[in-house]
Amino acid sequence: MILLNYKNNFIKYIIYMSAVFISLFVIVNVCSKYEQKKDENVISSYIIYTDELTEINVSYPRFKEDKINKIVSENIYSYVKDFKSYDKLNKSLNIDYDLYYFDNYLNIVYNIENSLTKIKNKNILIDLKNKKLAYISNLYDKDYLTDEINNIVYSKYSNNIYEKIKASNIDNHTYIIDNNKIDIYFNDILDKDINYVPKITIKLSESVIDLEEDKNNIETYDKKYIAFTFDDGPSKYTEELLKTLELNNSSATFFMLGNRMKYNEDIVQSVYNSNSEIGTHTYSHKRLTELSEDELYNEVNSSQIVYNNITKDNIKYLRPPYGSYNDKVKKLRYNIVLWNIDTKDWLVKNSKKIYNSVINNACDGCIVLMHDIYPETIEAVKMLIPALNEMNYEVVSISNLISNKNYNLSDNEAISHINNK
Repeated sequence: MILLNYKNNFIKYIIYMSAVFISLFVIVNVCSKYEQKKDENVISSYIIYTDELTEINVSYPRFKEDKINKIVSENIYSYVKDFKSYDKLNKSLNIDYDLYYFDNYLNIVYNIENSLTKIKNKNILIDLKNKKLAYISNLYDKDYLTDEINNIVYSKYSNNIYEKIKASNIDNHTYIIDNNKIDIYFNDILDKDINYVPKITIKLSESVIDLEEDKNNIETYDKKYIAFTFDDGPSKYTEELLKTLELNNSSATFFMLGNRMKYNEDIVQSVYNSNSEIGTHTYSHKRLTELSEDELYNEVNSSQIVYNNITKDNIKYLRPPYGSYNDKVKKLRYNIVLWNIDTKDWLVKNSKKIYNSVINNACDGCIVLMHDIYPETIEAVKMLIPALNEMNYEVVSISNLISNKNYNLSDNEAISHINNK
C-alpha cells in the first residue's frame, strides 16, 4: 500500500514537473520572440544586487559588436558604481532602456528610478559606423544648436538656470532624439537651488529647428490648480511673459488697461491667439466706486470697445482697480475677479521676494495678483512655474481654473479664489 502511494505520488510529481518545464519552455520562447521583434541584434543584460543598504535592478543592451558592448558596459557600470558608493540607507536604483536609431547613430536612453536624485533618464550616443562614442555636436552644428537651446531656456526658465545652461557644455546634457524632435534634459546643471530637472523640446525639420510646446508630466489624480493674473498691461514685457507661459504649458489672465491696449494692438492680438486670455482693468485705472454711473459706464465700456475693435470679441472678466467695487459696478454684468495672493510686485520689485510670496502661500484654487509691466515679475514667473509644477500645481487662467475646478460661476459674482466642491 505504501509502495502504491509512493508510485502514485511519483507519477503525479512527474506530471507536475513536465507541466512546469512545458510552461517555462513556452514562456522563454515567447519572450525570445518578443526580444527579436524589438531588435534581433540586441539582448538584455542585467545587474542585480541587494543588501541591507541597497537594491539595484538594472537592464542594459548588449550587441554583437564587442567595441559597442565595451562602450555600453563601461558607461552603465560606472553609473551603478557611483550609486552604490553613496552611504545612505534604503537606497534603490531601477533602470531599463529604449533604443533610438537614426542615420548611422544609436541613441541608448536609460529610464531611471533613482531614490537619490530627481534625474529620470540619461543617454549615450553611439556612432555605429565607426563604433565609438558620439556626441550631439557630432550630429548638429554646435553653435547653432547652442543658440537654439539658450534662446528657449532664456524664455522658459529663470536667469539663474539660463546662466548655468549657457555656461555648460551641450554635449553633457541628456538627449532623446526621436520622431524629428529632441527632448533635452539638463541633468548636468542640478544643484541644491534647483529641485527639478529643467527640460526643453526642439522640433527638427529639414532646414530649421523650431520650438515645440513642452508638456508637463504631472499626475492628474491629485493635480492642483493656481491662477496667475497680470494687471496694468500690455507692456513691452508682455510678449516675453506670454512666451514663458506657453513654453511651460501654462496659461494666465491679463487684465489690460484700455488706454494701453489701444496702442499695443499686436500684443493684444498675440495674447488673444494664445492659450491665455484677456480681462479688463478698465480704461484708465480709476477707482470705480468714486465715479458716477455715467463715468463708471464709460470707464469700463471704453476698454471693451477697444478690445472688440482689435479682436472682434467681448471681455467677460473685470478686475476693478484697487479691488474696489460696489453694487453699481456689479450692475455692469461682468464677473469680477479679485485675488487672495497679492505679491506686491509693484512695491518690492524683487524677483526672489515675488517668488517667495507665491510659493509660501500657494493653494489649490488660489488667484495670484501680479503685473506684467516689471521685468522682476517676468523673472519671478520663470522661477515659479517649474517650482509649482514640481509641487503638482498647474498654472492656469481664470477660465481654465473655473473649468478645471468644475465651478459654476453665477452672473456678476466676485471671486478671489475657488474652493473645492
